[in-house]
Amino acid sequence: MTGDYNTTRDVVQDINLKLLENPIPEYVTDKRNYIIRATINHCLNLKKREQRLHYKGLWLPEPFVAMSESETTGTHFENQNLLSYELAFLMEQLSATERAVFVLKEAFDFSHKEIAEAINISVDNSRQLYSRAKRKVTNLKHKPASNLRALSTARNFVSLISQGDVEGLITLFNDEISLLGDGGGKVPALGKPLMGKEKIAQFFIKLIRSAKSPVSFSFTEVLSQPAIVICLNGELTCIQILSIHKDKISKVFAVLNPDKLNLFRASLSSLP
Repeated sequence: MTGDYNTTRDVVQDINLKLLENPIPEYVTDKRNYIIRATINHCLNLKKREQRLHYKGLWLPEPFVAMSESETTGTHFENQNLLSYELAFLMEQLSATERAVFVLKEAFDFSHKEIAEAINISVDNSRQLYSRAKRKVTNLKHKPASNLRALSTARNFVSLISQGDVEGLITLFNDEISLLGDGGGKVPALGKPLMGKEKIAQFFIKLIRSAKSPVSFSFTEVLSQPAIVICLNGELTCIQILSIHKDKISKVFAVLNPDKLNLFRASLSSLP
């Protein structure tokens, strides 16, 4: 719903405080859905999209280290492909209400009657918003792949860049590949998406050749997608999340905004 770790943490804390101050009424039989509805409505009230109108450059969701099995929220999210970074990005195209309807329907399997009651809209409006949201995220390219296959693709990607192998990179890329960067106005980043296999291949090779400090790479996972952790002279500077479709890279999301890399800084020592 938020795409931002600190905001998400604040929402959880606010909901917990509200529940401590005003416990769930005894007549409520489904406490889980009660809390879900309260959380969704709190996210709606934050009006995050209005705040992002003033964001400098492209906005990308904040990456965070993949959850362990003991921390996961349940297999339903993974089975429905709802824990993908690309979907989090595409959901920025949705209005706050569209996003709420989409999450309640796709992630929690609420009926349209329950959604309408939860966020105070009509049943017909819920259906329309859900249909509209589905259309807006139809370009989702990421499909769940085995961790080993995804990691192999990420390692191959880095290897080809390091070798300066333009043709190899072009072969690895999907025909519709795009590169998106988020510097938040704090560090240099692409002002708009870069398109085209050869352009992106040349861009990465020139970038690594122009590096004035030693470059190191680590590999992890962000919302079910392979991610490359890039350090210059031992300092974390970028997280690249890869979207892979039919064993080809279709999107590269490069997060450079230092404010969005804080979660990784604390976990670098645990990366392979």
